[in-house]
Amino acid sequence: MARLFTGIFAVWFGCVGFVHAMPLDALDPAREWQVEKINLLGHNLVTEDELRAELLTKERPWYQFWGERPTFDPVTFESDLERLRRYYEARGYYDVAVEHDVAVDEENARVTLEIRIKETQPVIISAVDVAVIGDPAPGERPALPETLPVKSGGVFRESDYQLAEQRLRDLFLRGGFAHVETARKAEVDVNGRRVRIAYTITPGPPTVFGDTEIRGLDGVDRSLIERELAYHAGERFSAEKIASTRAKILALDLFSSVRIGPAPTTGKPPVVPITVDVMEKPYREIKLGVGYSTDEEFRGQAQWRHLNWLGGGRQLSVQGVYSSIADGAAVELMQPHFLTPQTKAVLTFKYEEQKEDTYNRDFTRFAPRVDHQFAPGVSGFIGFRAEYDNLFDIAPATERALGDIRKQGWLSGPTMGLVWNTTDNPFDPKRGAVHSLTLEQAGVIWGGAYRFFKIGGETKRYYEIGWDTVLAARLKFGLGDAIGAKDRFPLFERFYAGGENSVRGYGRRRLGPLSASDDPLGGLSLLEGSVELRRPLWKDLGGAVFVDFGQLALEPFDRHIFNLNFSAGFGLSYKTPVGPVRLDVGFPFQKPPGDRPWQIHFSIGAFF
Repeated sequence: MARLFTGIFAVWFGCVGFVHAMPLDALDPAREWQVEKINLLGHNLVTEDELRAELLTKERPWYQFWGERPTFDPVTFESDLERLRRYYEARGYYDVAVEHDVAVDEENARVTLEIRIKETQPVIISAVDVAVIGDPAPGERPALPETLPVKSGGVFRESDYQLAEQRLRDLFLRGGFAHVETARKAEVDVNGRRVRIAYTITPGPPTVFGDTEIRGLDGVDRSLIERELAYHAGERFSAEKIASTRAKILALDLFSSVRIGPAPTTGKPPVVPITVDVMEKPYREIKLGVGYSTDEEFRGQAQWRHLNWLGGGRQLSVQGVYSSIADGAAVELMQPHFLTPQTKAVLTFKYEEQKEDTYNRDFTRFAPRVDHQFAPGVSGFIGFRAEYDNLFDIAPATERALGDIRKQGWLSGPTMGLVWNTTDNPFDPKRGAVHSLTLEQAGVIWGGAYRFFKIGGETKRYYEIGWDTVLAARLKFGLGDAIGAKDRFPLFERFYAGGENSVRGYGRRRLGPLSASDDPLGGLSLLEGSVELRRPLWKDLGGAVFVDFGQLALEPFDRHIFNLNFSAGFGLSYKTPVGPVRLDVGFPFQKPPGDRPWQIHFSIGAFF
């Protein structure tokens, strides 16, 4: 038996090479060593992924089993060990021991690295002192905040320590002190696990805005930038108004970069001149795009834009789109600073053909609109819609279920809406909310073949709940009715539910009333919503689990709207420069007859 085990070990070591421990400095520098494996042990306060992200020494990813193993550099590995110590220290854990062993496969020139971490108790903040040197006159100094990112009794983290100083500095910059200086000091007692923090603020004199110098202009008229200035000479200095000015200049879409700030001065003058440096970009641009979604299948888009048409920051665009559902073209003209600096006017001329399960439609539309920014994150619009609609190939069962359907005619009437957005990121929000409300009316005093009204609203909220997880929730409602005879409400303006941007356990428009031939009928009352948990899984790959619900009713103000249908499922998303690529799989609790017990939805862009 002993001979058998000896033979097995001999074959094993002959195949994989003899592995033994060796100090780093004993590795033969003339050989090129490769990383076989990195094992991390003893970490309980942080995740393994967080630690591996700090390492410059990498092992070959499991999914690249065919690729070369990374080269091992002992000097880089030594710096990695120090980097792990600093990672803990920055989070308040001093005296963390980071030890290592190196197992060497001499025959294959490979090393297996074992990193052992001995964690300690955190350093606690014992006191936070804030001193203002050379106090301004009474009433001039802004009130210090009651809370800061660092507080007595909390764990000392370097990021919070630095952020608190920046917030104190920003407080005085917003309050009119352009020359404010700040300093921070942390007295750490490692043995006592205590730290005392002190911030010193030297405000300098109260300041006002001086003249503004604009540099870098070539073809753009200077007046376009001057009208975007959120301040005027002689006004109390404010860093917020500088940031607002930069955002407004960038929104013109005429510049690839914008830098704005106080010009260099000698001493600390009470009048602060401002410098604006811009870099213009080409006025004309062509954009081509292709994509795919489960609902629309392959889609394409081509757009030509002139960003300064006839001067004044006016934008003209011509766009064409194609998909399995809709194709058409549109021309749009946008005039900024229409009547007020916060208002813009938009004129749209559009032709489109739509192909739905229950009907086909083509229309020609002219739609003027005025958009107004009431406050940061709060905007509204009011417009008018004048279009000629033509319906054809309407499913017979749909006509029998809904009665008379007006197939063509003019639709004209006003539309308006409000949006309040407090999210931290428009593409991948983690905090905040978006509230929207739209109102539409057609016919009566506006003329046309259709007479109706529609009200729609939606609320989306986002919460960070820990462990890199975001709780996202939304609630949407819709209500519409004809003014007069029922055929005055257009078939194409009915509410529909189900699909990738709705209740994901159902196919497109498959939630709600169906005709005798199993086609969606839509409704005049809509209620739907979602609750979703999102978190990153690995690098740019994210995962989600969700519950969606919704219902449609054929009549307005119908109690059947509360007979909700539910679905649940999971999703995967991958971040790309053009937005997340998303795959959702939904399972309806009660599927429509003949439909699959699951639905797969694929798209580019966040669901909500």
